[in-house]
Amino acid sequence: MTRKILTIIIALLLPAVVSVAQNAESTTDGTTGATAQHREAISADEANDTTVVSFLTCSPGDQIHRLYGHTALRLQYGQEDWAVNFGWFSFNTPNFVMKFILGLTDYSMAYQTMPIFIMDLMRDDMGITEQVLNLTPEEADYVKKAMRNVLESEGYETHDYAFSNPTTGVPKKETVLGAHWTYRYNFLYDNCTTRAVDAIKEAVKACGEELVYPSIVEHGKTTTQRTMIHEFTTKSPWYEFGQDLLLGPEVDETHTIKALVDSVNFLPTYAENFFENAKIKGKDGSVRPLVSKTQSLTPFLVPQERHPAVPFTPMILFGALCGVAIIITMFERKANLAAQRIGAPTASQRAWRIWGNAFDFTMWTLLGIVGILLVIMVGWSEHPAVGTNWLLLIFNPLFFLGIPARLVGGKFESIFVWFATIMAIATMLVDICGLQDLPYALIPIVITVTTRAKLK
Repeated sequence: MTRKILTIIIALLLPAVVSVAQNAESTTDGTTGATAQHREAISADEANDTTVVSFLTCSPGDQIHRLYGHTALRLQYGQEDWAVNFGWFSFNTPNFVMKFILGLTDYSMAYQTMPIFIMDLMRDDMGITEQVLNLTPEEADYVKKAMRNVLESEGYETHDYAFSNPTTGVPKKETVLGAHWTYRYNFLYDNCTTRAVDAIKEAVKACGEELVYPSIVEHGKTTTQRTMIHEFTTKSPWYEFGQDLLLGPEVDETHTIKALVDSVNFLPTYAENFFENAKIKGKDGSVRPLVSKTQSLTPFLVPQERHPAVPFTPMILFGALCGVAIIITMFERKANLAAQRIGAPTASQRAWRIWGNAFDFTMWTLLGIVGILLVIMVGWSEHPAVGTNWLLLIFNPLFFLGIPARLVGGKFESIFVWFATIMAIATMLVDICGLQDLPYALIPIVITVTTRAKLK
């Protein structure tokens, strides 16, 4: 109870804290990057005190990398109180965007003192739930040593951040230990949540016990990874559309809840729910709950209602463009018929042809650009679930050929019209046949392509 009160007091003072980026002070010893003072203090606490391990689950935030929430472990021993965070990375990494697209993003691990961890999450309006784990001293010690081994395997840096107490004015420092160790981040199979879950599983197993999920697991109920992901993107429709473009049919495979628990426990809130009902089967066959206590570390936080960053959704935008395509097509055909009746081109026909060509050239260019991105993802990205993507039918680099086909005309244009029509129809058949779950916003895009393709 005392720790909880202290944590709440510290967190209440966080809004008055001076910006971390402005007050960071880095110190290293030239070897592993850790100060001798920190090393000696931590070693003494580890040797003399019982460890308490907690599973920390952070609610979804607004930033794209926090859209699904976050997971960390909490280690308490002696005077030390650390959040072990496997979601440590920097946007300042050289060529970060290209590396992310190609699935070459490396994440790291950091030890953050709890005030630093809480402040960082509160900045993005993310609440934190703590599940104190019912581990034996041997299991808790195993987790602590395993985490320290990771931290020290490649060395680490110590960063001290200065805080100013708004009441007393007394300066205070909190610490982050940033590991030089890295791992290849994988959104579905190797992330901050899976690393934390695996650490607990390994500790229990290493000590001769077993982590089990009881009858809450509905063996008959099925779901897909895409469905699970969509639970967190309902208020971020553009993020959802973008992910649906990139993720292929692998995430549409139907799994039982049991299978997802055992192999793809990649979402923080899912892991939290499973841990809440999980049990540990002891060596003697006795069973005890994995979680001994659940509490909020941010009970004072009132999350603000989230609104889409962009006021219109993909369906609204693409629907409007589809309407424009239909209007242009109608007036262009009307102008063509009028010109045929009088046997000569008209100003109206030339005007609508210009509008039609401008619309089509823009559409084909955009479809081709997205198609190039998908080709890169399918051909070269190491991300899971992007090796196959039926959306290459409608987002296809070959749509670039529509521009010269329109300019040249004749048989070349007729062949392209048939190509565009077939690609659009095939795209809808993919969804109808269950080969891949396509976003609803794709419907007006398909209608637009077929509408303009039927012009000639």
